[in-house]
Amino acid sequence: MIEEAPSLRYDAEQRMVANEGGFTLLAEMREMRARIMALESQSQKLVSQSQKLESHRQKHMDIRQRAISTWVRDALNEDTERRKEEIRRLNKDVIHGGDVRSDAMVVTERYKKSSTEWQSFGTLYGLSPDDVHDLDQQRCYGSLQALDRAASILLKNARTSLPTEVMKTRQDIVAMLMEGEYEEAEKTSSTFLCEDESSVAGE
Repeated sequence: MIEEAPSLRYDAEQRMVANEGGFTLLAEMREMRARIMALESQSQKLVSQSQKLESHRQKHMDIRQRAISTWVRDALNEDTERRKEEIRRLNKDVIHGGDVRSDAMVVTERYKKSSTEWQSFGTLYGLSPDDVHDLDQQRCYGSLQALDRAASILLKNARTSLPTEVMKTRQDIVAMLMEGEYEEAEKTSSTFLCEDESSVAGE
């Protein structure tokens, strides 16, 4: 007995000719591809969250390191040059340094939107806390560091405004971030305030 060959049909939407088995296989492959893409997206989100947590962990350890070193210096009278330098560095980087990602989290979780802290966040970083959360932070890590460097000038010197050229460049970086132009923002940020911030602050 001669078996009847599977009938072929043309699918105009998919622009292809196949039998039912072929269309079924194609549908399964597309479903599998969609699942893979969803898993890749989820994986990227997990990597981003992991990086954020590690950054916060390091910042917290710096704060506790400063507390311990200061106690050893003051309570135990162990005021060595190495410890002095360590405390100076931690004062500069942790206490008076910018950290837009952590600060956005702090302001979001601990202050109301009507508070001065929330309202003045833009003065410090050029972005609102919500803007920071909405960014694809994996793609603009260097830009966020640039905003940290600019904020450090304001934090260390108790200022509310940056030198004109610094302010203009920060505004340009923020505008690019808000437009999703991450590559351009990263390129501009790579050389922004890479010199000694104290010399810039004095301008």
